[in-house]
Amino acid sequence: MQVGDWANAAINLVIGVLLGSAADGLVQLATTAFWPLAVVIPLLFAGVFLFSWVLDMLTDRLFTIGVRPARTPKEEGRTPLLRLLSLPVGLVLGVALARLGLDETILGAI
Repeated sequence: MQVGDWANAAINLVIGVLLGSAADGLVQLATTAFWPLAVVIPLLFAGVFLFSWVLDMLTDRLFTIGVRPARTPKEEGRTPLLRLLSLPVGLVLGVALARLGLDETILGAI
């Protein structure tokens, strides 16, 4: 693994921990009287994601810079296993830490 792979794996691990903590919070909302909020939050996120995707497509078509892609793409090697597993391990770790009550500590450190 190269230095960039280690950095990418560390960032994916942190993102996974934060997503795991957020997923645990949504599950807790879904099991209480606030379950409509647990349904609305992912729908709002999906709407913002769709809006961003459509806006990117429109701006790419309107503001083309005329750069053509390379004819022969560079061959890339296989992605290291540690880098591939960093996000799922972070998700599991985030849910586990949230279940232990440490999610407030993690978010407070940020």
